[in-house]
Amino acid sequence: MKYDVTLSIVNYNDYERAKKAIASVLQYTHGVRVKIYLVDNASTDGSATRLADEFPAISVIFSDKNLGFGAGHNLVLPLIDSDFHAIVNPDIILTGDILAELTDYMRSHQDVGMCTPAIRYISGAPQQLPKRNPRLRYLIANRAPGKRWEPLRRHYKMLDEDLSDVTDVEFASGCFLFVRTPLLKLVGGFDERYFMYFEDADLTRTLRKNTRVVYYPHAYVYH
Repeated sequence: MKYDVTLSIVNYNDYERAKKAIASVLQYTHGVRVKIYLVDNASTDGSATRLADEFPAISVIFSDKNLGFGAGHNLVLPLIDSDFHAIVNPDIILTGDILAELTDYMRSHQDVGMCTPAIRYISGAPQQLPKRNPRLRYLIANRAPGKRWEPLRRHYKMLDEDLSDVTDVEFASGCFLFVRTPLLKLVGGFDERYFMYFEDADLTRTLRKNTRVVYYPHAYVYH
């Protein structure tokens, strides 16, 4: 069966947060047909089996070792049959039918290959996650103390841009990505040489060679 949206969550000993994430997707998704895949990266707490029992509609993929973030998500590539695929962290919470909203947006903007919504802390405060390419000077500035680095930090986090409307981005955070499934399959998903961190920057850079990647601020999730 082909779905409008497939969605993957990679779990590693994270039962409580993954449970809340899955429950929120099932509760708030109504406007599209969605299929959830849980990839378990060799958890030792039995969380994947518990989640499979509690949510019989999801599909669980058991890895025999911890593959990391990108390689874990890549395990679903041969299985998914959908127009769009959502890459979701286990600590993401939905409070609205964002999958339907992003589907509508992408279907009406064929030049966009991947988008990411606004991300909020549980308190409601915004997270500054759209970024420019993670060049060395930005990474140094992001860790270095002192006000002299502030202009570079702000530039890296795009705080010098008006992000109140749809904006093209060079680095979309992997905590929630919404991508055209055929395009994700075409590029082979994440580069598995990245175990964790910056595989999302690499995927953004790869996709931008042939399509747009945008920040879509009119919908949000909690992280």
